[in-house]
Order: sequence, then C-alpha cells, then structure tokens
Amino acid sequence: MKKIINHKSLAEYIFQELENKIIGGTLKPGQRIIEEELCRSFGVSRSPVREALRILESQGFLQREPRRGVSVTKVTLKEAEDIYTIRARLDSLAVYLAIKNKKPGVVPKLKKMHQKMIAVAEQNNVNEYFKLNRKFHDTISQESDNQQLIKLLDTFNKQTMRYRRMVVRAPGWMKDSIENHAAIIQWFESGDLDNAEKNRRSAILGHVRQRFPRKTAEEEKDEN
Repeated sequence: MKKIINHKSLAEYIFQELENKIIGGTLKPGQRIIEEELCRSFGVSRSPVREALRILESQGFLQREPRRGVSVTKVTLKEAEDIYTIRARLDSLAVYLAIKNKKPGVVPKLKKMHQKMIAVAEQNNVNEYFKLNRKFHDTISQESDNQQLIKLLDTFNKQTMRYRRMVVRAPGWMKDSIENHAAIIQWFESGDLDNAEKNRRSAILGHVRQRFPRKTAEEEKDEN
C-alpha cells in the first residue's frame, strides 16, 4: 500500500510540475517530451513519469504521434476556438447560477476586485491584471455552488491558459475586460439571468475570434 501511495504522489507531483511549465510557456508548443530526461530530472523511475504523461495527454496538454513520441500540444486557432466554445458555455452557466443563488456579499467582493483591476490597468500591468482577472472569475465560479461545474471549469481554464496569454497581449484587451466586468456586476445587481448568461458566452467567444492571432507561429512554421 505504501508503494502505491508513493507512486501516486510522485506521479501527481510530476504532473503538476509539467502542467505548470506548459501553462507558463516554459515547455513550448510542439516541444518533444523525453521520458529518460524526465526520469533523470526528477530522479524517479519510468512508472510515475509515464502516469503523469498519461494524465497530461488525457487533458489535452500533450499529444502522442507515430515515430515522434510525446510532445506539447501545438497552439492552433482551430483548437483555441474548440476549447473556448466549451469554456464559454461552462463559464456563462456559472455566471447564471451565481446570480440565481443571490448570496449576500458577492457584489461588494466583485466590486472591490473590479476597482483593483481598474487601478492595475491604468498602470498597464498586464501580468497583475491577468492574476486579478482569474481571481474575479474564480470567485464567480465558486458562487455557482455547483462542484461538478467548478471542476470542469478548472480543467478548461487550465487548457485555455496558454491561449489566454496570447489573447491578453492584444491591444485593448484590458479595456474590454473592464467593461465586461462592469456588465457582470450590473447583472448581479439586477438579477438579469438570461442576459447575463447570453452576453457572458458572447464575450468569451469574442475574445478568441477577435483577438487570437489568425495564424500562430506554430501554424506558420508547419506551412514553411
């Protein structure tokens, strides 16, 4: 039993480390993942490494190709649109449920974060704004009070993280984001469930359609 626990702990640790590197961009799209190198790096056997890679592959962070092995999933417009379409449905549902629950104290909490984001945006601090933006939407997700939805959103938020880092670099993103957050707070105050769900879904899809690069560096590289 002890060996099983240790193996699971190692695999989970390796999974988290690799996931953070993929999301953060340390491991680049298309970069090959070599099992032997990971074993040496983490000082472990192949078994927990393979388990960690299996989990990352099942979540869409890695892909396995014939004669090429395992590599970080490439960033493409098609995949971005596919993932954002699902995330838009889940996120808008979270907004709907959070507003419907009408928990006291939510609006003041969102307003406080919103003011912080406005101040950060005025300093043009994209990284700090990005962190606050995640906290804002994580708060709404938690207020949905639907644990299965929260888990699904967590997965898709991680999968969209690489794409969102590309979107946030586009001109005007913070300005549009602030306007979207102001609208969300108004929906909470008015209890306008239908408009909240519809417009939140539209806003998320708009980000990827309007701001995601038409061709990523990886797609251009494949064409050359």
